[in-house]
Amino acid sequence: MSERIFFHKLSKTRPFLLFGAKGTGKTTLAKQFGQQFKNVVHLDLDTAEDRNLFFSSSNPEEVLKAIGFLKEKEILGKETLLILDEIGRSPETSRWVEQVQNHDRPFIVATTSFQTAQTHLLASLPDGPLNPVFLPPFTFEEFLTVMDDRATLDAYREVPVPVFAHGKLLHHFHIYALIGGMPEIVMEYAQHRHLKGLRPVYEKIETSFLQSIENMQSREKSRKLAGEVLQNIYPYASTRIHFKRFGNLEKGSREMGRAFRMLEEAFLLHLIYPVTSQTLPMAPDKTRFPRVQVTDSGMVNYFSGTQKPVFRSHDMNALFKGQIARQVAGQEILATEKNNVGQRLNFWVRNKPQSTAEIDFLLEYQNMAIPVEVKSGEPGRLRSLHQFMDMAPHPFAIQLHASKTGIQQTQTLKGKKFFLLSLPYFLAGKIRGHLEGFKKFVEI
Repeated sequence: MSERIFFHKLSKTRPFLLFGAKGTGKTTLAKQFGQQFKNVVHLDLDTAEDRNLFFSSSNPEEVLKAIGFLKEKEILGKETLLILDEIGRSPETSRWVEQVQNHDRPFIVATTSFQTAQTHLLASLPDGPLNPVFLPPFTFEEFLTVMDDRATLDAYREVPVPVFAHGKLLHHFHIYALIGGMPEIVMEYAQHRHLKGLRPVYEKIETSFLQSIENMQSREKSRKLAGEVLQNIYPYASTRIHFKRFGNLEKGSREMGRAFRMLEEAFLLHLIYPVTSQTLPMAPDKTRFPRVQVTDSGMVNYFSGTQKPVFRSHDMNALFKGQIARQVAGQEILATEKNNVGQRLNFWVRNKPQSTAEIDFLLEYQNMAIPVEVKSGEPGRLRSLHQFMDMAPHPFAIQLHASKTGIQQTQTLKGKKFFLLSLPYFLAGKIRGHLEGFKKFVEI
């Protein structure tokens, strides 16, 4: 596997906890990081054998000696990397990490595919002993790296993107949106360059997702319902949902809400609640219906049966009312925002009864809430954007579509002037870099 762009977030100055859905490459990344150490000790806490090491003694130093003895590795203080894989499975291991604080302990890297109260405390800023690092599926930039197309990757990283590279980048992005970013899928596709061999890999990944839910610290009834919701969720990706009787499952709002929260804790989806303000801070309104952001667009397309339409499409905004384009754009934005402390996805609705005005995403940028619409069409047709801009205290907006980059001054139906940055949707994960140049350009 090629080096992740998140590798630069990993430092020997502070131990860290990698969290993300099952199959996003956390263990592989931890082992790559281990190349900087004299030796690496790997504990798989999915196994009872390794979990039992932390019951062997109440003395933290004795536990460390037991680890070295049973793994036949010398513990060389900070020159040893200790990988605690799936620490969410072992509350005892989390407590041990909190206790082993002396300078002779090994450098610790933990991973987890679901959040627990213990892992939250371990990686809580600024006081937790481990630095939190979110590892999503491969981003589009990482997809290009794996495809080994250096020229296209270099063009993608330019600001602005060269016009001559637009067609090739759009083609690559449609493939990325189609197959998704799960590392095993991307590596399989990179090797064979066709979809034929991907089916068993998708099935294997979903099985691992379901197993991750089974390993969570919850009642069997709740775990079973969460698994049923997961298997029904894909057609609802990037749409707003009601908890009550979701997916025609005869369950009430409370039970269903609990199941969705479990899927969030397993990093398999994100519930995005709307905000109604045009200014910061963005305060999600949890009394309103949330929108579902599924972890990976490839899983959405495979299990929703939408692979063929996406494969044939030249503009994903024209498919399913823009649902797939919004899903993959959200996936790209989330990969960036989740690793900014305190940031996550937001979207906007108008705070007015019977209003259908809705903005796909809001980004916090230089004390502004910047609206992002994933839609094709001329500015005059973006009615929700007009309503937002009429009330916004700034003149900046973004449109993501299949066309080339452009900047234009336009106005709302009520006559307020604003500046619209139109970006190809393959730049959803690079919005912040392009925003800086956009703002400077229009302020000249």
